[in-house]
Amino acid sequence: MLESMDSPQTQSPVQPLKSLLYWRKSKVNGAATVPVILSLDPSGVLSMQNAELRTIFALPVSHASVRFTSWGTMVVQAHGQQHDIVGVGASMSPSPSRAQLAELGTASGGNSGNDNLGRLGSAGAAMSAADGIGAAAGVAGGVAMEYAYYRGLEAIKAWQETLPLAGATVKKSSMEAMKYFMLAVIAALAIALVAGLLIR
Repeated sequence: MLESMDSPQTQSPVQPLKSLLYWRKSKVNGAATVPVILSLDPSGVLSMQNAELRTIFALPVSHASVRFTSWGTMVVQAHGQQHDIVGVGASMSPSPSRAQLAELGTASGGNSGNDNLGRLGSAGAAMSAADGIGAAAGVAGGVAMEYAYYRGLEAIKAWQETLPLAGATVKKSSMEAMKYFMLAVIAALAIALVAGLLIR
């Protein structure tokens, strides 16, 4: 897996970016993966807000240290604390708040990198199809899950490209592990569909 360290590039103009992402506060409790808005404003301030639009952190982007993992996690070091940010929520994650949705709706001054509101939770339905109709429904659910993964990963990639240009210290990743996982999910869905049709 290719990884590289990008030095800050403060000579480049700051490209504003605002995304609905998910803060993984716990690796075992899915309900603790909560929606947040990550923003980079034209003045070069990187900030994250919770469901009530309260600021979790805000700092000059040149002071931020960010590492991207092969699984598509963005690890932000801000004010001495680590924040693991992912592109899609868990099945038990709360929905984005009305305040967050309204905030995204006003993000016309920059690039709104992700408006993906989906959460994971279709995998079980997709993999448990037992007849033709069930298989088709399961695959449909799996496609929705795959789309949520894709949108979330694309949002994380947008940050990986934007942050070093804005002046952050960034360790990049090819995110190959997540790509392979997505391919495995597609293969599993195809097998489930074929099996369901054969059983029927």
